Amino acid sequence: MKKKILTFVLGFIQTFIYSQDIVVLDKYNNNVVIGKQLQILEDNKDSLTPEAALNSTHYKPSKNRVPNLGFTTGSFWIKFKISNQTNDSNYVIQINQSLLDKVDLFEFSESGKFIGSQISGEVIPISERKYKDQYFIFDLKIPLNNVHYYLLKVKSGEQILMPVQVSTVSNILERDRNRDILFGIYFGIILVMMAYNLFIYFTVRDKSYLYYVVYIFFVGFTQAVLEGYCFKFIWSDNFWISSRSVYFSSALVSIASIVFLKFFLHTKEFTSKIDKLANYLIALLLICIVVSAYKVNNVSHLLTQVGIGLVSIYIFTTSFIIYRQGYRPAKFFFIAWFLLVIGIFIFVLKDAGIIEANIYTTYTLQFGSAIEVVMLSLALADSINILKKEKEDSQAETLFMLQQNERLILEQNLVLEQKVHERTVELEETNEELNATLNNLKETQAQLVDAEKMASLGQLTAGIAHEINNPINFVGANVMPLKMDIEELLQLIKMYESVEINDVDLEQKLSTAKAFQQKIDLSYLTQEMVILLMGIEDGAKRTAEIVQGLKNFSRLDETDLKMANINEGIESTLVLLTYNVPFQSDVVKNLAPDMPLIYCLPGKLNQVFMNLFSNALYALQKVEREFRKELRITTSFDDEYVYVQVDDDGQGMTNETKNKIFEPFFTTKDVGEGTGLGMSIVYKIMETHQAKIDVESEFGVGTKIKLTLKRKLTI
Repeated sequence: MKKKILTFVLGFIQTFIYSQDIVVLDKYNNNVVIGKQLQILEDNKDSLTPEAALNSTHYKPSKNRVPNLGFTTGSFWIKFKISNQTNDSNYVIQINQSLLDKVDLFEFSESGKFIGSQISGEVIPISERKYKDQYFIFDLKIPLNNVHYYLLKVKSGEQILMPVQVSTVSNILERDRNRDILFGIYFGIILVMMAYNLFIYFTVRDKSYLYYVVYIFFVGFTQAVLEGYCFKFIWSDNFWISSRSVYFSSALVSIASIVFLKFFLHTKEFTSKIDKLANYLIALLLICIVVSAYKVNNVSHLLTQVGIGLVSIYIFTTSFIIYRQGYRPAKFFFIAWFLLVIGIFIFVLKDAGIIEANIYTTYTLQFGSAIEVVMLSLALADSINILKKEKEDSQAETLFMLQQNERLILEQNLVLEQKVHERTVELEETNEELNATLNNLKETQAQLVDAEKMASLGQLTAGIAHEINNPINFVGANVMPLKMDIEELLQLIKMYESVEINDVDLEQKLSTAKAFQQKIDLSYLTQEMVILLMGIEDGAKRTAEIVQGLKNFSRLDETDLKMANINEGIESTLVLLTYNVPFQSDVVKNLAPDMPLIYCLPGKLNQVFMNLFSNALYALQKVEREFRKELRITTSFDDEYVYVQVDDDGQGMTNETKNKIFEPFFTTKDVGEGTGLGMSIVYKIMETHQAKIDVESEFGVGTKIKLTLKRKLTI
């Protein structure tokens, strides 16, 4: 009796175990999720053959309705067996997961004989699949009362969830059609919210709406990636994108949510310390994108999971803190995210097999996401109400302040009128004093300018006196010898004129004339007269040049624009300054030939040249060097401008001095040697000519001043 009981118990246990391992299809059970009937084997090196995997003894039974295999760099083998107890052999197996890189199905008979295989996964484009679906569907051809073994080889760069369902083709297609309709409703909500908030943005120009539109877009985009619709309709033929899309979309939607949070809840104002953390989170998510783009592995998976988790904590914490500070839109924001997290939590429980999978639990993620989008739209609308109320309060406060101001103005009018009258009298008296002071300043300025002109005139007079004195002395020195030579020559001519042919003493007179001719050395006398005349001629020419230079320079007070050659002005100025050239110094001229005439005030420009050259010669005079010093004057021109460069080997200037040279009354000359108005006058004349003056100087080296004048000037 005991043996019979033991045999019965063992048989019952075997039957129970057999019923747990095998999937039985009959007329009452033809649409079944087989998660708990699966045996799972991890192949870390991805080296097993189907036959070796079938006979392996290292399988572990699945305990969940939807097995979560996690992440592996190798592959997983999933073994199960199906018994068909119906007359219908047209069954299929569907893996309700679109994010698997490669899925291979191997079919064996009950005896272990290989029957055939089918390949699917993201590596296979939709166009090449028998069933044009983003999920993976395999045909099962099991005859009546037969048992077949099946092996699924799964390899993916993402986390592997295996919701495996065996059903008829009609049931699968109807389920997929219902799924498409529900997702279409969800995506329609996303598009409507995007269009609605984009319209509001163009109406109110609040950037929060624009960032929210971007956030909604990435929310819908991420859901489309997770549900496989992006793979189905967009990048079915691009495995590189499809294998990384879940990482890219997850990181992008997290970045968009952080940016929207910052602008919508004004985190920089309410939580300045926590706001800085957002930048580090964005940097982490960008690193996730870069790492995933390079290679999908444990690092990219871990970084993405950590980044998304930290973003969720950051958003919850920040919105709650701001809500506690009394900012009402944060309340809607917190509730919206709370509802989304509830949807994610229910979705995870469904995948883990803890709660039953149905239409509500399957689409709870999209449902929670849609509610979140609507709630955030309400939050944005509430922010408009807050702004409107703040504006009304501000207007009421402004009206009250205006009324108070009006009262104060009325009270103060009488006092102000009295004070204005008193102040007006004071201003009139002050104005009279200022006018008198201004007139005194004008007179003083005129006197100083005249003093500068007189200083220049005195310098000019000294130069002219010296320059004219030299050729005059030279002429005077040659006149007396020339007079004596002419007198001797005239005497010789008279001696020859007194000789007549009929004279008795003809020979004696001729002899006397010849003797006198030899005495005065007629040939030498002739040469000496030529030399003396040439000297007198040179002196006269030199005097004429000085007079001409003085004539050219004397146009200081002309106010009409004229065509003039600046080379001539430079030459005439240098003629007058020859006396000022220091010992062991040279003036080097490099004047451009064919210099074009320009519209200018010639006399004013001559004053500029006089002041610049005088300062340069003064600088040469103050420096002691063993080698010869130079004042270099260079002119050039192009199609628009004429250039004058004055370069000296003088003592140069410090930066402090260079910054002050155009200030009135500033001078580096000794007391009594200058008024400090020379360079100020130069600057004013350059302004009148709409010209540019550049100064380069190095202390102990020298100074270079460059003038840039327009060829066509209108004043």
